[in-house]
Amino acid sequence: MTEQNARLSLLEEEVALTARIDDVLEEALRERLPLEAYVGRLLDILADAAGLGGVLLRTIDENLESASFAWPSGDTSFEPHLRSMTEATERREPFVHRGADGVVFAEHLDVAGELFGLIAAATRGPVTDAELERARVLVHAFAETVDNQLAFISVFRQKSLVARELGNALVDPVLDRGIDAALVVLRRSVQFDDLLLVVRDEHAAHGARLTYRIIQGGVLTHEADVTGEVTIDDFIKKHAAAMVQGDSRALLAKLGITRFREESLIQGVRDKRVLGKLVVTSRRGELSTFDRDVLERFCDILRQRLIDHTREWNHLALSFPRSVVERLLGTEGYDTALLSPREADVAILYADISGFSRISEQVLREPAKIAKLVDTWSQRAVEVVFSLDGVFDKMVGDCIIALFGPPFFEHSAADACERAILAAERIRDLTRALGDGRDLPELAGLTPPIGVASGIHHGKVFVGRVGPDENYTAFGSVMNNAARLQGLATRDQILCMDSVVSLVGGGPRFGEERAAAVKNIAEPIRYRELVGR
Repeated sequence: MTEQNARLSLLEEEVALTARIDDVLEEALRERLPLEAYVGRLLDILADAAGLGGVLLRTIDENLESASFAWPSGDTSFEPHLRSMTEATERREPFVHRGADGVVFAEHLDVAGELFGLIAAATRGPVTDAELERARVLVHAFAETVDNQLAFISVFRQKSLVARELGNALVDPVLDRGIDAALVVLRRSVQFDDLLLVVRDEHAAHGARLTYRIIQGGVLTHEADVTGEVTIDDFIKKHAAAMVQGDSRALLAKLGITRFREESLIQGVRDKRVLGKLVVTSRRGELSTFDRDVLERFCDILRQRLIDHTREWNHLALSFPRSVVERLLGTEGYDTALLSPREADVAILYADISGFSRISEQVLREPAKIAKLVDTWSQRAVEVVFSLDGVFDKMVGDCIIALFGPPFFEHSAADACERAILAAERIRDLTRALGDGRDLPELAGLTPPIGVASGIHHGKVFVGRVGPDENYTAFGSVMNNAARLQGLATRDQILCMDSVVSLVGGGPRFGEERAAAVKNIAEPIRYRELVGR
């Protein structure tokens, strides 16, 4: 056979092998088969076409894990050469080992410039140089044919790795820090020129906080935030105008870009709420499918992070002031480190509207008006507690229970008690102010006027997140006695247990010591009334 005929024959063998491999790959694509379901057939076809005694494929499977596939199944003849083959192919060099029983050779798999494994083959006994070259050509043709399939797995792998990086970045307890870290991943992974991201960080107790970031040429050029109940579009028009003389579209025009991709971060199905907007631009034209998919994953992950962050924030905001919530969320493992139940010394305040039943039944009467009184009074009372770094434990009927000291326990016992006393005084003042009738006209001129009765105690309790709702609360006899003390107080009285009086130094602002026998307590409780500053 002439050399030309030999080349033609080998070319025909390559075409025939490629056609058989393509048939299997098309079926796998049509049936959506995993790699392991059809790779054995591929190796069998290669071994048959090239007259090989064994074939080994090492690559990355759909689980993003290194996988080895051998023909015949279970063949271990390549194991003595694995290390040498791997070292050679990682250098992108061919591997050839001639032995008495035949030849073992291998080449690297290169998918879109990324090393993606190796294909190795063993001949059936000794072979001539021409026979070895024929086998190597067919193995190379096989590798080139399956490249597209492996490239699909490679792209899937890259997207998954990027998505994992984005998720790891956004899991940061500090939301802004997580977003910044995620944008670093995006800049490294997606081929965009400019990016505008606006995020709505919504907190039920404090309105919405909108933040924006603008990346131009891979560099963060603008970053700011504003708090208040404004829409995303209004925010863009108001604040981006000051920077780039226009809204997001004007920004793109200013940058000389006419093509862009916009994604909205939407929460809810029926009542859709926009949590943010992402605009990505490219002067080169449309973004690639890979880039678009990564951006969609980023938006999905960020949207869920915003939802989770808001849920976590709102749950904490039921008990703690904003500054404390921000500090908690910025503390690694805060739930275990700071909120898990423990014994600790705490100052406790019980404040209850005096004559609430009389006011409800004889003055307000209507359920809506009664609810308005409770809502107005309790909201303002909790604001007072939060202003003094206190914790809102719970509301029982028309009684507010507050704790001073948790969750950081950085205040001294005396300071915690002083804060509880100051909170009681301010709650007394705001309760008296309700008597002017501006919020509820029925309370104006009421005799006796609306007031509040308070009791303050300090001591060791079991405090932390407990129960199915993980509410932050406290238990113990100190809590029970604080409730009993509050029950002894009359309108506008602030009664302090002796433990509180001794911690704050006593003095003329407290009246004479009193004692009261209470149910289920052997010894009477001893207390004093706060009579002035």
